[in-house]
Order: sequence, then C-alpha cells, then structure tokens
Amino acid sequence: MIEIKNLRKRYRKDTVIEDCSIDIKSNTVSFIMGPNGAGKTTFIKCLIGLETYEGTIKYDGKDYSEVRDKCLCVWDDCPFYTSLSGIKNLNILSEGKRSTKEIKRFGEKYLGGDILKRPVKTYSYGQRKKLALALVEILNPEILIMDEVSNGLDFDTMMELQDSITQWAETKTVILTGHQFGFYNNITEDLYVIEDKKLEFKQSGVKDSNEKLEDIYVREVHKDRT
Repeated sequence: MIEIKNLRKRYRKDTVIEDCSIDIKSNTVSFIMGPNGAGKTTFIKCLIGLETYEGTIKYDGKDYSEVRDKCLCVWDDCPFYTSLSGIKNLNILSEGKRSTKEIKRFGEKYLGGDILKRPVKTYSYGQRKKLALALVEILNPEILIMDEVSNGLDFDTMMELQDSITQWAETKTVILTGHQFGFYNNITEDLYVIEDKKLEFKQSGVKDSNEKLEDIYVREVHKDRT
C-alpha cells in the first residue's frame, strides 16, 4: 500500500496539490481522474521522487529510496535513446534482469523483429508506446504507473493491454491516468479525482458498477466548467 499523508506541493507561491491524504491499495488498478493542468503529472512526479513536497509518502512503510528499483513509470512521451535501436534500448534499460533471449521475446510480443532493429527515432508514437510496454514486462515492477498509456495504440493492442493490466494488478500496484475513459472503464477498480488542488478517493469497484467514468467525470469535474 502507498500511504500519502498531508501531501502539499507548491511552486513558490502557487499551490498545485493541497493537503492530500489517501491510501493507494496494492494489487489494485487505481485510476486518477482530472482535467488537464489539475496536477496529475505533478502528483506522479512526487510519487517517484522527481519533485520535492511537504508531507509524507510511504510504500508499505518504506521511503521511496528503498523501493526505487521496484517502481516503473511509463510516461506518455515514452523517452528512449532515440539514436539506438529498440532492442538495444530494451537491453540497456533491462538493468540486467533478463537474458538476451527473454528481452527479444518480450520485444517481439509487441513489435516485429525488423522494427526492433531500427533506431527509435524512426518509430511512430504508437511504436514507442509498444516498446515501453515490452519494458514493463521485462522489468516486472511491483509498482507500475502509466500516464495516458492508451494514447497511440491500435484497437487490438488496447484490448490486449486491458487484459495485461488486469493480470499485472494481481501482483502489482497499478496507477493509471488518462482521458480515453472508454479504455479504462473495464479495468479501473479504485477511482481518485483531482481538481481545485484536491486529490481525493472517490469510489471503489468502478469496473463492476453500472456507471461509466465519462458519467463520473461529468458529475464530479465538468459540473463546474459549464
């Protein structure tokens, strides 16, 4: 479990997140909903030690420095070594956790062998996303954060990814953000909403309910924007 107590994030005089106290459960798919600019990315950066903040964040009682190697964040822009091939990126970023044969197998699950041999700078947006998904399987983190992961993916890959995320959540803490609510409806268990500097737990069991994320967004977020 990730325990967040009295989290406050400010940039000089501007407060982005105010007094956030939530628990994010292990072995659960948690979705963070909010409009653009609400602070979702800032919150993620606090979780993975890229931003300073007030308050505390504990990972099963431990500081982030103690669990860093067990965490992976897949960003929307999927940064890689663009001059290197896809397979070389996977070999470098695998941190020695997998054999060359395993890395190739996971890479080819998402991208063809010919594509993996090409420099990443020649990849489409969607191909970079698929390379990032291969890296998830290679590193097998205990805490997985994915920002706008469905963007750029074809329909078949999105359907396969939904199944993968559900399976990953059996052994991982999975935290998702995004705006393509149709993709997240069937996999979201716990829902959190961030707006007006507040990040709060909203409800559990979303995927098993009759209410869609689109409807929740309209009710909880969009109501103040019309």
